[in-house]
Amino acid sequence: MLTRHPEGARYFLAIAIELALKAYLLDRGICDDWNRLYLRHDLVKALRFARRAGFADVPAKLPELAALLSPYYSVHAISEMSPQAIGSVCWVEACETVGALIGAVIEVAGADGCREGAA
Repeated sequence: MLTRHPEGARYFLAIAIELALKAYLLDRGICDDWNRLYLRHDLVKALRFARRAGFADVPAKLPELAALLSPYYSVHAISEMSPQAIGSVCWVEACETVGALIGAVIEVAGADGCREGAA
């Protein structure tokens, strides 16, 4: 498992979660400075605030994945995840979960009229 899902893959999943949730918050009118200063790299907090801002289409496995990655990601320590923590996740499913998150954020942002061809 460790060789198939190296540190970089876990790190990129965490980045994708962070940026997708912050993009949703930006779309809801939360400024980038607030996201950067208050949420920082806390995936659990970002998910909580996205839900408070109305994000209802949260993929079922996202809270669990965010809770697993956040303590390491928030302190730049993805490489320090234990083999047990790494082995507790189906990383293919984690990739699908993050893809679903990005799709849901795009769909919500798209529903607000910011479309291809819009002026």
